[in-house]
Amino acid sequence: MGIINYPGNLSPAVILTWQGETVANAISTTLKKFPYTLANESVTEFTITAATSAKTLALTRKAAKGQRFFNDTLNTFTTAPTSGLGLEDLVAAGTKANCTIDLTFTYARFFDALLEQMTLTGPASNNLANPSDSKAILDTFTHAVPSGKITIGYKTATQSLKALPCRLVKSDVKPGPAGKPPAVTLTFELDFLTGIDAVRREAMRKLVAMDWSKIARLGTDAASGKPEIKLWRQNVMAYLVNYTDMARGEQFRAGLVSRHKGKSAVVLATDLRDDIDGLVVTANHWGQAREDLKTERHQRLLSDLFGTLHQSTWVSSPVSFLREIGSTYGFNVHKSAALALQYGSGHCGEHAQVSFSVLADIIKSPGAQVSHAVFTGNANIDHAFVVYNLDVATVVQTLATAANNTRVKKGEEIKVWNLRDAITKNSPKLGYVMDPYLDKTVMKPTADELLTALNNKARKASVKDTDFLAFAGEYPSSFTTEDLRKKTEAERKKLVKNV
Repeated sequence: MGIINYPGNLSPAVILTWQGETVANAISTTLKKFPYTLANESVTEFTITAATSAKTLALTRKAAKGQRFFNDTLNTFTTAPTSGLGLEDLVAAGTKANCTIDLTFTYARFFDALLEQMTLTGPASNNLANPSDSKAILDTFTHAVPSGKITIGYKTATQSLKALPCRLVKSDVKPGPAGKPPAVTLTFELDFLTGIDAVRREAMRKLVAMDWSKIARLGTDAASGKPEIKLWRQNVMAYLVNYTDMARGEQFRAGLVSRHKGKSAVVLATDLRDDIDGLVVTANHWGQAREDLKTERHQRLLSDLFGTLHQSTWVSSPVSFLREIGSTYGFNVHKSAALALQYGSGHCGEHAQVSFSVLADIIKSPGAQVSHAVFTGNANIDHAFVVYNLDVATVVQTLATAANNTRVKKGEEIKVWNLRDAITKNSPKLGYVMDPYLDKTVMKPTADELLTALNNKARKASVKDTDFLAFAGEYPSSFTTEDLRKKTEAERKKLVKNV
């Protein structure tokens, strides 16, 4: 007795999976055997040719308008009707069937270029922010600003795979009602690894780029919980985890330390700031100037693209993946900094992580002319940076009292420190600000200038003037902690103004 037992034609569902490689110094080896799954209608057609001892069977899918050949319930492909008897032979043969697949898919070229840059191996000399070929990256998308609004268009490409070996690894047959065809689901594993070469490696990357392209197109916050978007993100995440060379990111970080150790605090404010700026693209829109369109055209165009992704579909931002990786694998500030440098993009938080990590190692190095680095930021605005060469004596734990605080909500916990007090207590030593996220025409390079900016007319008008900054860490640290959390709101408001 057979398994399918249906003499007529039927349309099986087809699941396509594949396995990739894991590079040396990958983020983790836990996903080494990850089954990347193709469930993306940007795969426009495929033909699986399966030869058994009895016959040869072709499973064909060619999507057209009004005929998707896609099962939304299973979130996978279906094929044109084919012989139930032929399927019977194929299922019986299982992994012994000799199978190949011809497959065609479309992807946005930018996301392939993005993946290529993020997973570069070899010497740490170039990354996305400072590529060896800027034109090749910028040619993958269009950038326009009609009526003052940034508009990004992605150029697409179509790729075909020919006679790629595959094998039937699983079959599931559910009997149908009397006289009706059964529901057949076939799982094929595509084999890129036997005889792996540059062409196949590129094809695997482009399949992942296809998924990232679709996330950018459909992955709004409201849609991010849909099964297909979760699956596409899992594929991209797994690829990044398996193909990111963390040692290369650390080379970038160590290179920054080596190039700038021994320099004075005032020189670091320009030299180190500019070096970090050249290696990390700002990946979100903000009200202040970031990359300059004339002097940093490559970074500015990428910044505009990433900022658009951040606003319209956060789940497709490279920073979304970067932060999820850091959270999932428990990265400390130094590993997070290395990853941001390898990926070449970040928000203010990533720029601050790189600044703090590098300054901490500079402080530890022989002949250091800098004494302290404080991982900090505005206490009532969501912006991170580093203040260095000032020692923090007291860190205050409190609950926010300002209803207009955009860093934390009113009533939430926050740690702060008093910049005015630190400037006074550390005098005559001067403090400096490391904020490569902002354009250098905007950032305040000294602690004194920062304090003035924190209390300027605009901030007073918006009731955000304050002497306090957020506190996230200090190197080296020897501060005491003052806990105000049990005090009344009125007392906290008086002691920590406008936070």
